[in-house]
Amino acid sequence: MTQLVLVVPGLIWPAPQILHPVDDIPHPALAQLLGRGQQCMQAAVSYEHLLAQLLGMECHHRPFPLAALRCLGEESEDAQSGAHWLCADPVNLSFMGVHMLLDEFGRDEISAEEAAALVTTLNDEFGSLGHFSAATPTRWYLRMKRPVKTQFFPLDEAVCRPIQDFLPTEGEGGEDDAKHWRHILNEIQVTFHNHPVNTAREAAGQRPINSLWFWGNGAQPTFIMPDAALPAVQASDPVARGLARAAEIEPEAPDVARALQADTLAVLDTLASPARHLDSARWQDAFAALEQNWFTPISKAFGNGALRHLALHVPGERAGFSLTLGSGARWCFWRSPLLLGAVRYP
Repeated sequence: MTQLVLVVPGLIWPAPQILHPVDDIPHPALAQLLGRGQQCMQAAVSYEHLLAQLLGMECHHRPFPLAALRCLGEESEDAQSGAHWLCADPVNLSFMGVHMLLDEFGRDEISAEEAAALVTTLNDEFGSLGHFSAATPTRWYLRMKRPVKTQFFPLDEAVCRPIQDFLPTEGEGGEDDAKHWRHILNEIQVTFHNHPVNTAREAAGQRPINSLWFWGNGAQPTFIMPDAALPAVQASDPVARGLARAAEIEPEAPDVARALQADTLAVLDTLASPARHLDSARWQDAFAALEQNWFTPISKAFGNGALRHLALHVPGERAGFSLTLGSGARWCFWRSPLLLGAVRYP
């Protein structure tokens, strides 16, 4: 018998005042698990800190240097020990009324050729900052020549929100350093506005890549690992994969059959982006796939005793949600299934 820990960001719809998109999707397997298990609302915890806790890792870096960790989780980047990194992700800025809103690009919205051309320009024009590179067309990095103390905000906090609330701000380096980075952002926006890549994109009716978003600054942290909580980690998200490698665990791709064969921490992040954008149609498609491909086989394994313990964790900005099922819950037949729509953040 095995134990399985699932981390599923975006499972709880973040807008409680509107109908939950799960209401139109049958989900008997997850509903049965929710009905049988012990539910708990918890204090808000960031996704990466939750993963570190579940991996039995302690780190005194606050906030985590996410760029270095994400870089460590990439397949194509050389996360040099001691180097200082920034995520430098391509974004789109657009006006809504008086506010300028930021949005990220989907996985297939930028070609490898477009990313390479823009990164080459960045290294030509802004090489004094360090070296720019693209691990994928939508995940870019800056390996800095020197560390900075400015406070940068994570991309997922700024998406679909007015950027004036999330611009680089004063850190230990002082206001002058923050002003310097805001000025750099403005210069990059001018450079991208006149770039042939964006001229071609706009002619084709595509959103321009008209800015970068810097975040996650720092060097690869040192973790204290009193215990290796689980021997296997499954994840496709590079931050999760980087944390696993920092814990000296080589991550695998998500695979429910393998996850049910050995004690495993599995990160299923396909709902995170649709929930962040309040994209109910895309969320419904991703949820239906999770119900069929993950929750159904997990429910069967729990019912026949092949899975002895299940823990489900959903991080959120306002609160966290967790569900635990021990082996005794198999026999609690009187507990009715609980639909996911009934579980909402406070």
